[in-house]
Amino acid sequence: MGLVEIMTFNKKAVCALCDKPQAKSYKPFCSARCKLIDLGNWMSGDYKLPSEEVPSEAEVLDLSDYLSQKKQQV
Repeated sequence: MGLVEIMTFNKKAVCALCDKPQAKSYKPFCSARCKLIDLGNWMSGDYKLPSEEVPSEAEVLDLSDYLSQKKQQV
């Protein structure tokens, strides 16, 4: 067994959000709380996947309308 294999073997899996040890039932998280926080981040748009796709004019107008409505609510 080489040094790299030993170092990899000794690493403990940690939570994707808080770096605490992972729990088997919540992989790759440590708890239901971290799992729900991650889901909330995806749902609110905090996480975005990079894309080369250019939005259509209709999508830009829809986004503009949405942001205008949201601004009026504040």
